[in-house]
Amino acid sequence: MNELSKYLCLLLRHQPEKAELDMDSHGWVSVEQLINGVNKYSSYKLDRELLEKIVFEDNKGRYRFDDKHDKIKCCQGHSVSWVEPELNYCEPPEFLYHGTTTKALEAIEESGAIKKMKRHAVHMQADINKSWQSAERWHKTPVVLEIAASEMYKEGYKFGVTENEVWCTEEVPVKYICDRIYEK
Repeated sequence: MNELSKYLCLLLRHQPEKAELDMDSHGWVSVEQLINGVNKYSSYKLDRELLEKIVFEDNKGRYRFDDKHDKIKCCQGHSVSWVEPELNYCEPPEFLYHGTTTKALEAIEESGAIKKMKRHAVHMQADINKSWQSAERWHKTPVVLEIAASEMYKEGYKFGVTENEVWCTEEVPVKYICDRIYEK
């Protein structure tokens, strides 16, 4: 099921064309079309019951159904250029956390900022434990960066939060990195 969930993320965040999905400007696709596309264009077998289970059990809350469960999307993390994530723009908490690796931290410090790379935004968490999940998924030496989000906001940076409580902003200059945390 984990591999199928990763494949769904690939389709719903990065490559909807692999399953011929008609994705709208916020990343929503028809559940029926997703199931049919997965079954037709991959080696996976998906039905509504399995899809519901994947969405319900996802520990990061990546997926969302609409009210009728006719449509599905990923909440954030899109690299599809024309998808605009649905964010609630508001003031962030005093500190947010960004999970990464020590190798990526070197590149961040060299460039002068945490960049969004191919995605629509830099992702951060209010819960440091969720940032550790992100940092550890790369199977390299993890590090969590503490970000002075409130200070950034007061200095004009915009923050939006997704339905699954991921905080997003365009970039984070290194001067707002308060701490580098190397152990849980």
